[in-house]
Amino acid sequence: MTSQVNIIAVGGGKGGIGKSVVCTNLAIGMALSGQKVILMDTDFGASNLHALLGINNPVHGFQDFFNEDISNKQSLLIDTGISNLKFVSGAGDNPGSANIDSDKINTVISFIKNLEADTILLDLGPGTNYNVIDFFNISTQNVVLTTPEMTSVMKTFSFIRSALFRRISLAFQDTPEIQKMVDHSNPTHADIETYTTGLLRDRFVEEFPDHLEQLNNIIKDFTPGLVVNRVRSKKDLMTGDNLLKLIKKFLEVEATYLGYIIESDRVRDSVDEMIPFLIKDPQSKPSENLQQIIGALTNTDLQFVKRDGRIFVSKQVRLSSGWEV
Repeated sequence: MTSQVNIIAVGGGKGGIGKSVVCTNLAIGMALSGQKVILMDTDFGASNLHALLGINNPVHGFQDFFNEDISNKQSLLIDTGISNLKFVSGAGDNPGSANIDSDKINTVISFIKNLEADTILLDLGPGTNYNVIDFFNISTQNVVLTTPEMTSVMKTFSFIRSALFRRISLAFQDTPEIQKMVDHSNPTHADIETYTTGLLRDRFVEEFPDHLEQLNNIIKDFTPGLVVNRVRSKKDLMTGDNLLKLIKKFLEVEATYLGYIIESDRVRDSVDEMIPFLIKDPQSKPSENLQQIIGALTNTDLQFVKRDGRIFVSKQVRLSSGWEV
């Protein structure tokens, strides 16, 4: 029996926070460490991952998911030139490609779940529409990205809240009364009395006590990981801890601070040159930051060294505290 593939979705409510850059380099780092990795661009309206990988014109793109002439969808996997790393492009930005219906989303989700890999990384589009959130919620590891700016922090909080409430909504889709309480997709009809999980739980105690345990389990099982990008100061470093407290206070969710990546010209230059920063300079500070984040996701300690144009990887598996002597 094959083990379940690990799906890591990288999301964030705000656009322009470096999500695609971080997701691409995470995929590269995991592939270089020996995992069989597939990176997928699900930002169908504004795909750009192919450029970050140095691929100018992808052979296949998003529209090919629904091309009946392509019977073998595995052929949509593009070689990246990086060992162990395949890529599925979101390119094919025809008008309306971002506004695809739920049936097509389910087709893509089914495709993702049937891919053969150790890890699949999904780069999500910005915002909190259901297409984005549903991709986020199929993952086995959720990663949310923010920058230290207050606008980004609040968007990230809203993203996490939307993902949680979407999970609750889908779990109780056979109970219309609960559905109405947790569906805040239309703010003019939102039930503000259930805006936090504490308020929602109070309503469950009063009106749906038989479903309270299920609600508590959904909240308990939702454990997203947080990454703070473009850190410039010690004050910026506190963003992660402050956001975790906010999430705990209003959503009662136990999120994890996976790490941070410093603001660096090396990252910006790598984007302009279409060479991922982890490959361009694996011993730079942003690359070291990224290796720590990969370590937190995979429970390993990684160190990348570049010599004579080749990258060498040192990998050690962390033992749980129960095995320490």
